[in-house]
Parts: sequence; C-alpha cells; structure tokens
Amino acid sequence: MSATFGDFYDAVVEFSRLLRDAKVPVSMTELVDATMAIEAISPLDREQLRVALFATMVKSESHRKVFNTVFDVFFSRRSNFFDADEGRGDGVGDAVDQGGFGDQVDLDGLREMVVEALKGGDVEQLARLVRIAVARYAGIERGRSVSGVYYSYRTLKQLNLDAIYAALRPEDNAQMDVVAKVIANDKVEDLVSRLKDTLEDEIRRILVEDRGATAVVKTIKPTLPQDLDFISASRDEIEKIRHAIGPLASKLRARISGRARRAKRSQLDFRKTYRESLRYGGVPIEMHLRKRRPSKPEIFIIADISGSVASFARFALQLVYALSENFSKVRAFVFIDAIDEVTEFFSQSSTIEEAIRLINTEAKVVHLDGHTDYGHALEQFTARYLDDLTKKSTILILGDARNNYHASKAELMAEMRRRSRGLYFLNPEPANYWNSGDSIVREYQRYADRVVECRNLRQLELFVDSLT
Repeated sequence: MSATFGDFYDAVVEFSRLLRDAKVPVSMTELVDATMAIEAISPLDREQLRVALFATMVKSESHRKVFNTVFDVFFSRRSNFFDADEGRGDGVGDAVDQGGFGDQVDLDGLREMVVEALKGGDVEQLARLVRIAVARYAGIERGRSVSGVYYSYRTLKQLNLDAIYAALRPEDNAQMDVVAKVIANDKVEDLVSRLKDTLEDEIRRILVEDRGATAVVKTIKPTLPQDLDFISASRDEIEKIRHAIGPLASKLRARISGRARRAKRSQLDFRKTYRESLRYGGVPIEMHLRKRRPSKPEIFIIADISGSVASFARFALQLVYALSENFSKVRAFVFIDAIDEVTEFFSQSSTIEEAIRLINTEAKVVHLDGHTDYGHALEQFTARYLDDLTKKSTILILGDARNNYHASKAELMAEMRRRSRGLYFLNPEPANYWNSGDSIVREYQRYADRVVECRNLRQLELFVDSLT
C-alpha cells in the first residue's frame, strides 16, 4: 500500500483547499463528510475515491469539470498514493523507448496511428502514442513553472491538428445531408476532445512527477462556468454558461424569496416607540412598527445585441426573465442602430430559447447600416417610451458603449434617470478597456447611478441580487 488512511485524510484536507482556490465552494461539513466517506471505500481505487469526493464536496454539476481537473492533478497516478503505474518508469521518455517503438515511427506515421487509434477506440494504444508525441514534441523542461497548456499547444502544433480533423472526417462528407453532417462533425469533435484529454493527462502526469501536485494545480487555474467571459467565450464555453443559468436563477430566486419573507415581518420602530413612551413617564406602553416598503421594482432592459456583446445580452435577458416573478414588471428592448420592444416575444414563447430566436429573427433593430448607434437608439426610446417610466422603474442598459463614433446623445439619459428609480449601465468589457477607441462610457457614466463591469455570470449574479 502506497499510503495510509492518515495520509489520505491529510490529502483530502489539502484537496479541499485547492478546490476553494479554484472557487468551488467546500464547507467544513462537506469536508468532514468526505473524510468519513473514504472510510467506506477503498481509497486506493482512484475512481472510487473520485466518486466519493465529488458526491460529498461538490454541490453543482457545473463544477464537475473543475473538480475533475483538480482531482486528476492532485490525485495523479504518480502522486505517491497509487501503485497502478509504478512500472512505467521515471523519465519523460521511459515509457516510449522500450523496444525502440518511438524511434521507428516518423511524424506522419505517428499522426496516422493516432487517427487509427481514435477511430478504433483503442484507449491503450492512444495513450502509448501520446506518450511518444509528448516525449518528442512537448519540450518539457524539468524545474520550469510553465503551464501544461503551453506543452499541449506545442505537441498539437507538431501533430497538425487540422490534418487530424481532415483524416477523421468521413470521405463522403460532401454528399451527406445536413443532419448527417452535424452528427459526423459532432463525432469528430468528440474524438479530438479524447485526444486532447489524453494529451493533457500525460503532461500533467509528468509535471506532477517533477513539481508535485499542489504546485501544478496552482498553474492550471481551471475556470468555472460562472467566471467565463461572455465576450471571449468559445462555443463550448457559451454552452457551459447557458447550462449554468438555470441553477443560478434558482439560487437567486431562493435568496430573494427568503429576503422577502423576512421583510414581511414588521420590525420595531425604536425611535418612535421611545418618543411616544414619554407620554407615559418613559414606559413603552404603545409599540410602533416600521412601515414596510415595497421591494419589487419594474425593470426596463435595453440591450445592445450587436456583434460580440450579443451573447452577454442573451444571458442577461435569460437571467432577468427567469427571475421575473420577483419584479412587478419586466419590459425588454433590443437595439443595434434602431430599437424595438421585444417583451411580447417572451410572453408568447414556451421557452427562453424560442424567445431569443424570435428576437434574432423578427426584432426591428436596423435603421441604416446595421452598425451600433447608441445615440439613435436612445432617441427612439425617449420618443416612444419615456412616458412609461415611473419612480418604480429601474433601467438596465446592457452593452459595451462602443458607438462607432456616432453622437452619444448622452443628455437623453439624464431625463430617463430623472423619471426613474435608478439607471444602471452593465458593460461586459473589462474596465481597463473603457473609454478607448470608440468607447464612450465616460459620457454615459455622468447620468447613470452606476456603470458596472459585468464580464461573467458571477458579476451578473451579484448585480441582479443587489437590485431586489
């Protein structure tokens, strides 16, 4: 046995700390549950250990990938907890040099064998080939604190990922119908993902050998869906954000509802009670309670849906509409260089995805050339909807304030703010990009209660929570 139960207890405590560093919340109760769970399993069985720790420590499915990444590094097969791979040798190239196998294959041959292993589902052969590729092309230097991403990039560049994609695609791809093409492309993406995962596992194994698990975890910096940037997210990352919206809305709804229940309990107005008690010689005979204030604002959302900020507007609309029961009214407007109200698309759609599709296809948001024009959109909004604003209205403007050098018409926001309860500008760009190029954040900042950096779901959650 490579480790005692005491060693595993200490390791689980350290593992929980690394999860918290990666922003996966792990409470003390969950840590206690995890240490109890390893007594009910064989902790030397790596997959049993993974399941036990995930079940006891992780509360959200959206955290699974980060958990797996940290687990795979910290409880690496070469992390002195497991005996499974001790016969593989200690050097970077030991596993590939036995029998001279690695020396017999050139780059093109290695690529062809990788493709065949992927097509045939031969996991062991793929692992052997990946060890050859890493030993040859990754250029791992022991003692250097370089992220594994750098080594993965170098290896995939040599293997020529485009050539692997081309070899994996079916030869009759051009004759396939649309559905068959989608299915085939998805299968190719799955196979390439398997190659990348195997490559990352091998690089992590070597790095853990060299630097230790804790040091490697600190360099990989896994990102939760809540922390993915709306603007720079890839297609896969956008899908992760979309899946995280539902649980986030549920959590916010529960928090807001609990706050509302507590607010219904009238609290003692100590000052008024004390003042009235003076009529009775300081004896508080009559108790006075504070008046409850209405807490449900009307929300007016004005969203820029042009270019890269469209995904941010989509997720913000999704979240606010998922919480619409917590607001007395929600009205939505979208614009590029013209503005259109799209509230009815949400009321007539059975799903949020259908509403977004209607917005993308039917909203009248182009006036001239389809380049973003905040000034013209504000002009149209004030002409059509200004009288609808009241002191119960909270206005949210979603966008990056990049105006293609058009007139800002920022003075129109002053009248919108005067008539409303509050006006907030949510910007998905990093704050250090504001007021550069055609960004006119400074002009709108004068009239908004706050301009808020809102690059990811975590920041969006904090802002929406502050409104209620």
